Amino acid sequence: MRRLLVPAILLVMTIGVYWKLLLTRQYTYLDSPDLAYQVAPWLEVQARAWQHGDFPLLWDPYIAGGQSLIGQAQPATAYPLNWLLFIVPLKKGFLTLDILHWYLALIHFLAAMAGYALCRDLKRSRAASILAAAAFAFAGYVGTTWWPQQIHATVWAPLVLLFSFRAMRGDRPLANSFFAGVSLGIQWLGGHHQVPIFTVLGIAGIWLFHIATGKTPQVKLQRLLFFAVLVLTMVAAGALQLFPSYSYGHQSVRWAGASHELHWNEPVPYSVHDEFSQIPTAFLGVFIDGIFRHANPFVGITVLILAIMGVVLAWDELPVRLLAGMALGGMLLSFAGQTLLHGILYSLVPFVDKARSASVAIFVFHLGVCPLAAFGVDRILEHPRSPWLKPAVIGSATAGFLLWMMAGVLNVTHAQVDFRLAHVGLTALAAVLFAGLLMALKNGAVQPRNVAIWLIVLVMIEIGSLSGMEMTNRDAGWSFWPQLERDRDVAQFLKLQPGPFRIEVKDDDVKYSFGDWYGIETFLGYTASLPERFMPVIGLQRTRELLGVKYYLAKAPANNDQRELMSGANGIKIFEVPNAMPRVWSVHEAVLFPNPDVGSVLNAIDLHRQTIVPAAAPQLQPCDGDRVALSRHKAQATNIEVEMNCRGMVILGDAYSADWAASVDGNSVPIYPAYSFLRGVVVDAGHHHIEFRYRPQSVYWGAALTFATFLGALFVGLRKPKRAERRMTSHFA
Repeated sequence: MRRLLVPAILLVMTIGVYWKLLLTRQYTYLDSPDLAYQVAPWLEVQARAWQHGDFPLLWDPYIAGGQSLIGQAQPATAYPLNWLLFIVPLKKGFLTLDILHWYLALIHFLAAMAGYALCRDLKRSRAASILAAAAFAFAGYVGTTWWPQQIHATVWAPLVLLFSFRAMRGDRPLANSFFAGVSLGIQWLGGHHQVPIFTVLGIAGIWLFHIATGKTPQVKLQRLLFFAVLVLTMVAAGALQLFPSYSYGHQSVRWAGASHELHWNEPVPYSVHDEFSQIPTAFLGVFIDGIFRHANPFVGITVLILAIMGVVLAWDELPVRLLAGMALGGMLLSFAGQTLLHGILYSLVPFVDKARSASVAIFVFHLGVCPLAAFGVDRILEHPRSPWLKPAVIGSATAGFLLWMMAGVLNVTHAQVDFRLAHVGLTALAAVLFAGLLMALKNGAVQPRNVAIWLIVLVMIEIGSLSGMEMTNRDAGWSFWPQLERDRDVAQFLKLQPGPFRIEVKDDDVKYSFGDWYGIETFLGYTASLPERFMPVIGLQRTRELLGVKYYLAKAPANNDQRELMSGANGIKIFEVPNAMPRVWSVHEAVLFPNPDVGSVLNAIDLHRQTIVPAAAPQLQPCDGDRVALSRHKAQATNIEVEMNCRGMVILGDAYSADWAASVDGNSVPIYPAYSFLRGVVVDAGHHHIEFRYRPQSVYWGAALTFATFLGALFVGLRKPKRAERRMTSHFA
């Protein structure tokens, strides 16, 4: 029961912080373009697939003729904790807001638990650890970022530190280096790459310091080997996501805020990093909420002063020095080109350029400052008459009064400011109360145990409402989430039509990923990347014909050839599009076409009789009268029955990828990039059974490495250390 007490406390705190989401039905965090139009459809398409037996969903068939879902990383297909979400029962076929709200709250609860575990492992008291855990989970980058795929990784960062510190102090260094690598690898499974990249930089800085301070070359080499174990384990544990993302990255283009779409071999321009960097005054944003750009650093004045006291009073402890250095490094990194550190790492360290939002590096500051606050709490309570308490009292009280005066002047003058003026009053109150609490402790008027509780209360006064400030009440009008529920009548009509077919939506009228949300194949959707082969033909009408675009969704037709079929209750109409190709057909002429100008040739050929291939055109025979039909068409497998009068190419109107495998009558055959971006196989005369299956080797190899690493972690965790390991511990202590 004692072990359950702290999780219960942190769970109650989590529910209290997210009361708007969990205890009412008036608010949501999902009412923003990216979350409603992109993230929610990603989660929905996977949940639907899981509950219909098509799991894990590795290929998304609903956008651009299909593309790798797991390779995009951000859908977090490989994240084990997401799988729990995907098996939760759907309501009328959809994830509910209640479930998605508890899903977000659970992420923050796990972050709090991880932060608490780190502080306890650093020998901090329970109260100090709870305070630090709350600051980590409910404030700063973690507490103010709504994208689940970005904060999944933050849950594991404290554990990376926990196991790294164990290894550095000589506690089973090999095993704990391995566990640190496992925790870091799981970060990559969580979806977005930015937090893992910056966490790697922060952890690497700590380890490099640890290696450099070895007293002998032998010790330095041994520490270097432990760090190598960490890095290799990270790659192995994260391979289920890293390998497919690397493979997909080489086959796709990405939009990252540059002047054009970026290929894998192109770094994200440094101008983009500067644009998405933190402003230098963001240090003030650590205790004045609202002074930041892109990533909120606010942890409150109580946590900040406690962290400073932790550095001052516990500087003799190595973890404090390492945490302080990491926090400072994270702050400097977030400024991008305004400091030298970020530019040097951008230029020299692989993949740093892929993390375009330098401001996210503020998370590393956040990761360091919260456990430092725990050190500050304990040292203050252990030394209530320390001479350092007096300047802390004076500084805190002065800051509080100055903030009050600033808020008053700005309020009277009605000055326009970029920060939350109303929240400044709470910060000022917390600063003054903090000063009074320290004075009472110094004078013996309050017991240290009670001081710890009041410090937690002060922290929660400052950060408790932080997460809810960006939420909009339903009564005030949601702008984005209702769009997802607006077009159900249109989707129901389309699902009754014979298929398979694709639709095209007008972005201005249907802005969200209609295809992923409703499970209807769509020409394009709300996406940050597309297959490279698709880009040269994306603007062609012939491309729409080849993909079988049969319907157009908009408020008005795109041209006079489109005939209205149905009008939805909210103004979205369905128009029939002429000349759509069937999903499968055969041709008997293949033209070699290495020229990158695909469009001019597509517009010149007879699509029903000819195809073009970029290299090694197969020999086909001219004839007519083939019979080609789909017998099964699912996201990751398609079966086709054909009766060919002579040798020809059977074309499936789905996107080409090297990760697809094909067989004819059970024998493997090559897949040709028909028309440069679809799938085609050569078939001889006669009756044949064709099968396409999605077989991404990057996923298989990645899964083998990841699950082998997890099994290894389970084995090492349950195994008792041998005497040799204990002697090693003594040697490195």
